[in-house]
Amino acid sequence: MASNETSLRRLKAEHLKKRADTALREGNYRKAWTGYTEALELLSDRISRSKLYCNRSLAYLKALRSSEALEDAESAIQCNPDWGKAHWRRGAALKGVKRVPEAVSAFHRAWQLSKGTASDAECDRMLWAVIQRLTREQLCQSILACINDLVSQGLVAKASTEAVTDREMVEAAFRLLALEHKGCPKPGPYYRSYQHWLKNGMPAADACIERSAVHSMAKCYLQGRVDAQAAVDALLEQRRQADSKCKEHSEVDVRLSKAYMRLGEAFLAEREHADRDCRKALEAFIRGLEADPHSEQLRDLRTETEGELTGSEIRAVLDGLRMVEGNSLNGCTPEQLFRVDIALRYPQATHRGFGARAREALRAVVARLAGMAAAAVSVDGVRRLVQKDSAAGIVVRVCAQTGPDILAAQTVVTALKNNPAEHLGGDVLAEMLGQMDASALEAEIVDITPALWEEETQTGVANGTEAPNLSIVPAPRPKLELELPYRMYRLVRGDGGALERPDKHPFCMSRVFYDGVDRPEEAWAQLADGSCRWRQTGSEIKVIALKVPAGVPPREMAVSLEPFRIRVASARTGEVFLEGDLERGIVPEESVWMHSGGAGEDGCLLLLRKMNLELLRRHWMHSEMWWPRLFAHHAPIAWDDYEKDYSDLPNEVLAPHRAAELARDAVRRVEAAEKDKREVLQERDDLRKRTRQERLHFMRFGVRKSWVQLHKESMAVRC
Repeated sequence: MASNETSLRRLKAEHLKKRADTALREGNYRKAWTGYTEALELLSDRISRSKLYCNRSLAYLKALRSSEALEDAESAIQCNPDWGKAHWRRGAALKGVKRVPEAVSAFHRAWQLSKGTASDAECDRMLWAVIQRLTREQLCQSILACINDLVSQGLVAKASTEAVTDREMVEAAFRLLALEHKGCPKPGPYYRSYQHWLKNGMPAADACIERSAVHSMAKCYLQGRVDAQAAVDALLEQRRQADSKCKEHSEVDVRLSKAYMRLGEAFLAEREHADRDCRKALEAFIRGLEADPHSEQLRDLRTETEGELTGSEIRAVLDGLRMVEGNSLNGCTPEQLFRVDIALRYPQATHRGFGARAREALRAVVARLAGMAAAAVSVDGVRRLVQKDSAAGIVVRVCAQTGPDILAAQTVVTALKNNPAEHLGGDVLAEMLGQMDASALEAEIVDITPALWEEETQTGVANGTEAPNLSIVPAPRPKLELELPYRMYRLVRGDGGALERPDKHPFCMSRVFYDGVDRPEEAWAQLADGSCRWRQTGSEIKVIALKVPAGVPPREMAVSLEPFRIRVASARTGEVFLEGDLERGIVPEESVWMHSGGAGEDGCLLLLRKMNLELLRRHWMHSEMWWPRLFAHHAPIAWDDYEKDYSDLPNEVLAPHRAAELARDAVRRVEAAEKDKREVLQERDDLRKRTRQERLHFMRFGVRKSWVQLHKESMAVRC
């Protein structure tokens, strides 16, 4: 009897589910979720209930009821935790309520459970789509979370040399990401990298590289060096353990060059910093160029660093470099290394004229002659010659590192001594420096084989001592502090969700909108004390009193709106939720308040009408009516933190502005039409001249040639 009743309940549930599915396809969402609810009351097994919860979640989501959709998706996961579709529904609902980082996690879990199935590609596509919705600050937090997971697993060492707070790390990561994404098409390379790390796991070496860059941006340069060196050691070991030698420009070499670049940046620090070491930075950049000779970024960093050093310092760095893979501290004897020192005299050149372009051209010429990469050639110094108080040219010293290849060094010296003008007398160099004095050229081979290992690697080993274990000692603060923005407030959406931080203009400018159609996304300033969230337009101030409980009925609230003061309190208990003197005046008669019992703008919302007395004095200065703060005791909001909405300015102010804009547009249109007319006339005149030249050439020589050919021939004759 019980079995028959169970079968009957199941048949009825199936019938209700089919009717609900039909209603869902037809767009009748209320009928759909009602049918799924009735079916849920008839079923008890977890798998069937999970499917019904998923379907009802979809119905709620299509009806834009994302909160109910999220509840049903989480219920479906509780019934069947390993079902990918349930996690998919949860991700879609989280996306609807704008909890994007959690939506990324949900879609990632759905992708993991769907690998190898037909929905694998669709999950991957949706995962990438929701990753792109992350703000840059949320992306930084997600990447740092991946690094911290590796630290908790013991795969990456905890920062022990220098450390800052989590908030400072996020701010430093944001600045790094903004710098790396500058000039790149959206969304940017770090979004793709995060997707790759999320799907395939973040390698420990990559985590050290990224943490090194973040620490350097946070002014923890010593810790940045430790992280970058750990990445270098890991990648060198990975390359040594490979079955075959890594090919040039391989993935490992590119990652190794990036690790060396981060190491060099940590040594480079910033000007006047106590931890700045340009010699070590130059060494790291050169080693990075050995791994990836085509890196333009490393090449620019090397050139910049060489400008900070003298010729003797650059030579000392080059002498200490180990340019052969077998020269690491592995118990082997270092191979013999050689360098070619070249002295060139340019009698017509000046010290000031020997700029970056001339240096790069000279390095390229010497590198081509030696058959090596330009990274192995450096300008060691420039000396000015003076005779009888008048300039007599310059002498340039160039060093070419040939490594253990003594034959290459001998080839360079022989070629320069036999015919220097042929190898170093190119047109580019002659144009910038003039002709070289071949009789004054000097070239010699120098043995630069290191006699001893680096002292710093022997520290502690020779004495038989080990570094103390400082794991329980907190890492010290860096020598310089990173200035944090948004200490007193932060920019959010109306519901408190994360808002993309703007790219600051160097002159503290921001866009202004006079058209309500093109208004920007609303940016609210939420105070650090959590008392309120507010925004403004040209004529109105919106304030959300965040401390008002959702369950307080409007009749039990006492709201006072005065010209220069507002107060929101409970009429029953006298508790004050929001109170303060306004920065400027409002019109109480045109201001209202409401409390809908929800969150965000559905909570306690105050709509305050501005007096805008500033526009009475200077109606053309629209920015004067913009409030720098809400209450007089608040910190000011930075002018360039968000875009301005002037679309609701008083008509007496907006009408003259629009009339002036229309007049200016008419003038611009007339000027553009005149410019187009002049361009057309100029094109006709140019065509007439070209046709005339072609005809004259045919009349003189009897040969037809186009104007392009005639122009090339005339330019060749001039040269």
